[in-house]
Amino acid sequence: MTQRRHRPLLHVLVVAVLVVAAGAVATALAPQTRGPAPAVASEVPVSETVVACPGLRSREGFTESEVAAATPPQVEGVDPDAPGSGVVRTLTNDESKDKALISLTAPGDRGSYVGRNGERDSVTGSAEGSLAPGFSVTQTERTVDGRGRGLASTQCLPTGNDFWFVGAASGVGESAVLVLTNPESAVATVDVGFYGKRGPLEVPNARGVQVPERGSVELELDKLVPGQAVLALNAQVRVGRLSAAVIETDVFGFEPLGTDWIARAEAPSTSVVVPGVPAVNQGRSLKVQLDVVAPEEAAVVRVSVVTPEGSFVPEGVDVVDVPAGGVKSVDMTQAFRGEPAAIVLESDAPITAGARVTLEDPDIFGDLLFLAASQPLDGPAVVPDNRTTKDLATRLVISAPQESAQVSVSAFAGTTTIPVETVQIPGGSTQVLTVEPKDLKRFGLVVVPEAGSGPVYAVRMLDEEGPRGPLVTSFPLRTARLTAVVPVTVPDVVAGTVE
Repeated sequence: MTQRRHRPLLHVLVVAVLVVAAGAVATALAPQTRGPAPAVASEVPVSETVVACPGLRSREGFTESEVAAATPPQVEGVDPDAPGSGVVRTLTNDESKDKALISLTAPGDRGSYVGRNGERDSVTGSAEGSLAPGFSVTQTERTVDGRGRGLASTQCLPTGNDFWFVGAASGVGESAVLVLTNPESAVATVDVGFYGKRGPLEVPNARGVQVPERGSVELELDKLVPGQAVLALNAQVRVGRLSAAVIETDVFGFEPLGTDWIARAEAPSTSVVVPGVPAVNQGRSLKVQLDVVAPEEAAVVRVSVVTPEGSFVPEGVDVVDVPAGGVKSVDMTQAFRGEPAAIVLESDAPITAGARVTLEDPDIFGDLLFLAASQPLDGPAVVPDNRTTKDLATRLVISAPQESAQVSVSAFAGTTTIPVETVQIPGGSTQVLTVEPKDLKRFGLVVVPEAGSGPVYAVRMLDEEGPRGPLVTSFPLRTARLTAVVPVTVPDVVAGTVE
């Protein structure tokens, strides 16, 4: 065994003296600041959260259009007894005419409002104080008859200035609508860029779109860019801030094919994950179309699939060549074998992506859902509107493409919190959790990746069977807004200045 050699004490003391002396000289030569030391930023719970929804879209006798809101029962650093409020209200050009739809008064509260009799109001949600951290709002439409038959849901998101959507279409029987919602008190100006199979599309009417203050604008894609088998959209806000959403409804003649909101995709990058491919249940058939856009340069994209048994490279679609400024569609149906999965894309140029999933049943109409390139969860995600009945299930499709992950799932309604399950996801795999909390039919969900977990992606899916099914919808989970970075200020105008 090798013995450690100890330096003589005198040698150590000499070194120490030299180090101290050098530090003193450096301090003397360094510029001196006047006043207090520079302030250090701190991280505190958010005090206000504001989101915007595309709005109620009810049709009397056909569509049940619902918004739901919730705030989680426990957030670290937040006193649950501190004052706070949360409200979801209609958005009109006259604020005095807004109607409160949902009111929350304490952490853990959740509520919902169902629009009827043709209501088509834009909707906003806001929370303050102890209810602001994790405040979340979703919107869901359920149509059981007619050309718009299907189940569609989306998260209501904070306003921003750059939005990507991938996978819409404007061919025969394909009706997609871009909804721009402006909850601010000033007009917003938006440029919408379109990308098709052959490259960027010139659409003059989509430039300089004016969205009125406290109002919304709907752009019908089959009128703006008709006849496109697949589209990617980039809405860039030049003036102001707003929220954007896309919904598509497909038919074949008079036969409904399904409807869903297209989830917002992450901005282009060279590494992309599209989570949430569902499992095939009860004799359904599944079709999956992957859509990839390369906005600037041509891209060579390598594809892998993450399933419950592990990751693999799908034969025949392992490499996708995407033209510069174009969208490439790939039929991935044969790669999934009816299993839940995530699609991982590695590219030599920035891309973003989505997937169109069609569920069909030989005995009844089917439905469709859209998936999108998403960010991994780096904190809790909150979903206010989840349901479980004899015919309807809430499911989580959770993927860990790299290292293994552990995710805790709990349900809540008011003061009742029920731990559902802690899900172990081996690295390079996907798991599905059917959420069935005891004695709760309508509930909020909190999904938390545990410390030390690798990147983990999750999608919430509502899946309805029974005489009106199959109906299905999903959206990717996003990390809830819990904290904000606040710089610490000091009452000295010369603090931190150099002499």
